[in-house]
Amino acid sequence: MFDNNFKSQLLTFKRLNDGRFEILHQSNEAIFWASPELNSLNLKILDDFFSIEHVSLLDCIFKQLGKSDHFKTPFLLNSQSFLWLKIEGCIVPHGNHGFLVNAMINQTPSGEGSSWLIDSEEQKIINELGNPIKHQLSKFDDLHEYLLLKYPLLKVEIFDLMPFPKLKNGVLNDKGLKIRIQNICSDFQLVTLKEAQAQKSSIKKIKKQRKINDLEYHEKVYFKYLSKTKEVLWAGPLHNLLGYEDGNFRSFYIWDWLNLIHPEDKQKIEDFLSLGHYGKNNYSISYRVKHKKGHYQEIKNSVRFFQSPYTLEEGLTGNIINISTPQNSPIKPKSKEGLIKKLFEKKFIQGMLTEVSAISSLFKGKNLFEEINYLFYRKLGFKYCLIGNLSNGKKEMEVLALCGAGKKLLDRDKKWAKILNEELLLMDSTNNFVMISSENNEQLANISSLADQQISSLIRLKLYDTERNEIGTMCLLHDQPIKNKNHYSELFSILRDWISKELYRFRFESMLQETNYMHDAILNGTAYAIFAVNHQFEPILINNKTLPIFNIKNKKDLLKTILIKDNIKKTLHQVIINFLKTDRKVAYFHLPCEDNNYKELKISFTRILYGKENKKSYVIFVDDITERTLSEKKLIKTEQLYRSIAENFPQGTVDVLDNSYHYLFTDGEEYKMSATDPKSLLGTNLLKQLTGKNLKIVKSNLSKVLKGQRVSFETETKRKKYLQSAVPLMNDSDEVERILLVKQNITEAKKLESDRVNLIKDLKSHNEELLRFAYIVSHNLRAPIVNISLLLDLYNEENPADPENLEIWENLKISTNLLDSTLQDLIEVVSIKKQKIPKVEQIDFKLLLNNIEKSLFNQLKESGIVIHKDFTALNDINYIYAHLENFFMNFMTNAVKYKHPDRSPIVNINTYRDGKYCVIRFEDNGIGMDLSRYGDRIFGLYQRFHTHVEGKGLGLYLVREQIRAHDGKIEVESEVGKGTIFRVYLRNLIINQS
Repeated sequence: MFDNNFKSQLLTFKRLNDGRFEILHQSNEAIFWASPELNSLNLKILDDFFSIEHVSLLDCIFKQLGKSDHFKTPFLLNSQSFLWLKIEGCIVPHGNHGFLVNAMINQTPSGEGSSWLIDSEEQKIINELGNPIKHQLSKFDDLHEYLLLKYPLLKVEIFDLMPFPKLKNGVLNDKGLKIRIQNICSDFQLVTLKEAQAQKSSIKKIKKQRKINDLEYHEKVYFKYLSKTKEVLWAGPLHNLLGYEDGNFRSFYIWDWLNLIHPEDKQKIEDFLSLGHYGKNNYSISYRVKHKKGHYQEIKNSVRFFQSPYTLEEGLTGNIINISTPQNSPIKPKSKEGLIKKLFEKKFIQGMLTEVSAISSLFKGKNLFEEINYLFYRKLGFKYCLIGNLSNGKKEMEVLALCGAGKKLLDRDKKWAKILNEELLLMDSTNNFVMISSENNEQLANISSLADQQISSLIRLKLYDTERNEIGTMCLLHDQPIKNKNHYSELFSILRDWISKELYRFRFESMLQETNYMHDAILNGTAYAIFAVNHQFEPILINNKTLPIFNIKNKKDLLKTILIKDNIKKTLHQVIINFLKTDRKVAYFHLPCEDNNYKELKISFTRILYGKENKKSYVIFVDDITERTLSEKKLIKTEQLYRSIAENFPQGTVDVLDNSYHYLFTDGEEYKMSATDPKSLLGTNLLKQLTGKNLKIVKSNLSKVLKGQRVSFETETKRKKYLQSAVPLMNDSDEVERILLVKQNITEAKKLESDRVNLIKDLKSHNEELLRFAYIVSHNLRAPIVNISLLLDLYNEENPADPENLEIWENLKISTNLLDSTLQDLIEVVSIKKQKIPKVEQIDFKLLLNNIEKSLFNQLKESGIVIHKDFTALNDINYIYAHLENFFMNFMTNAVKYKHPDRSPIVNINTYRDGKYCVIRFEDNGIGMDLSRYGDRIFGLYQRFHTHVEGKGLGLYLVREQIRAHDGKIEVESEVGKGTIFRVYLRNLIINQS
């Protein structure tokens, strides 16, 4: 039951245009304690308990606050007593959906002395809870006796009027006693009794009136101006400010407001509105506005620019306050500190709640919480205001709204989220309401990220949903200690419920919005038409494919659509009814179209139950299979042709693809070779079967076919090579409808072609070698033979004892030795060409080099050569020992013979793999060669480029020929004065086991 400790209660509800009410918020402590079951504001129970007005409490509040910002009303507690409630608040237009009502309910004394409610129907008296008499009155006689005893000189005829059933509202005065009678309704009258008192001091009345005027003249009206639509939305006591009722501002635009501004002030407001952008965060403008009664009054307009990334709204928001000085009432501006000191005053709390209600009518989502943060800064001075939202499925809070020194902050680097989760939430974490205030508080000083801010006070509230699950938090930080802690506790105990309610609504709407997005994506992302009808066969859901598939523009014509099956016409409505009569879930129909054409539709049907009464609803899926059916029919006609081609096409396949490269037909002898069932590929995508290089080649060429080109290209799969030819298949509109792809296995043909190319290459090489050999033979053998012939001509056959014959014989020996040497060289070259089946063995590079160093020991020692070897990347190779030995022997002797005269010779040898080759890298620091002059002759027969040492010019020629004989290659890099690098690329040969 109510008592003297009754606390202020906040009630927020919506009054819809159809007269219904929707409760949006209530304080945790329910106000209707007279009945134990009243733990929530149930409209039906409210109607029963507020019976003296014969209207619901919500209706009463709405009607009374529409006339004034506060009123008093009696409230029945039980059959013997009642109390007075003072209800104050405001009504805010809520878009096109009705009004938002914010009310503060307080217990209040009547202020009229003693009062009773008289129930004329029940013939009983109901006593005010605060009456000064010590006992309860229940009958008329009890009241009569009480009045006679207390006021014996009272006229007797006054009692003849009781119970005043027909007496109009009025006042009876007798002997200094004032009795006021007020008709509440047909069944109830309110009787108040008050003794006359000495007239109060007129000075006190004037002061009190001035105080009231102070409050009235400083009431704020909130607004939001949308720059795109030029619309102005209002919230707050417009009647007190300008004399207009709220209804006059329901459809209000910026030019309507400009018309109310004094002509001398109008231009500066127009200039301000025309700014392209606003450099400052806050503006304050004073100007004169016309009151409904015709006079002008000065107002102060506080303005901020706002922009919402969610609704894409932008414009100005702020408040308007009357700064005109009332007559005989000088107004002194109140400091923010003064307001904080008066937190205990219910007028201040009510003002805060009124501003919160006004903000909630103008803003939604994250913008609402940003405005609430700004309000806390403006009214209470907190430096940082933060509202956190507990993410679904996570244990961490995300920063929903953040305000610093009155400016909106963005937590892009998650700095504040880290402070919130790792610092603020851990302070006294088990407490729902935390207030820390100290100039030297270690907890707050240890927040390293805010060390330079000198934070000395914190208020933190946990926010809950309707089931008391934690959903968020609100944190307020200041660099000043908190004063009047008890008053802050009272204020935030009321605001906590409201902010929790709004956060719960935000979370629910966000989740609902996400669900709706997903629902729309699923519903409209399919290629099917999907629609649903309720149990009364009214369309209740429809996706974006439905109307186009049925060739209609309005959903009201949907169920009237004519469909044909077996030459029988039926409406879609009748089709659904037929589904209900059978167990069939799928049926096929024709939909007549223009030019005597038709669509072929596949219609699927299912039923679902919804609502508490399990009402039936029917969901229909419609697939336009016209093109698919026509394609299938055409495919059937051509399938036999394709199959005939495929069956007679050797070592290949014949494929028919649609525009998306899906198999419509495929067959061929190649499938038998790979044991593949061609039917398993039907409907699958050709490109899904490919990867890497083949995917790129096929995709590139088939895209050309879709443009009408014919293409041929080669691919390789599992060491099999295929020649593929693709041609476009056109429809009647000369558009590419299909792709005919013929694939032929050309592995054997490619092998034969490769052999032929290699044979031609070998023949060409041999012919070139033969020509070079013939040239060398003719050139190198000619000189010694000519010398021998000339010497024989000079020989004195007649006188063999001629002394000159001895010299001729010596010269003949020299010429024959030269001829023999040349022939031996040519025999060695020919032997390389003739060696077809050499001995291949596994050769260890380290052992091979050791043997060579032993063979050349004296020569290497005399030269002072340093040899660096690295065979870690490649230890051995399968090759011909004699050839490999010859390579290293030639490179090593050349490194000694052609060493640089100014430095000791150094050789670096290493081996490694490069693809299919085993590579030997041999580097020396000798005199080098000029490759720009001799590069094309370096591996020629009898080619020499240095004359200071002996040589034939045969070594590198033989090395190259031995390398080329087994598909290898040799590369050389050289620079005069620096040295030479040889790279030998050898195949890892197969060891001949025999």
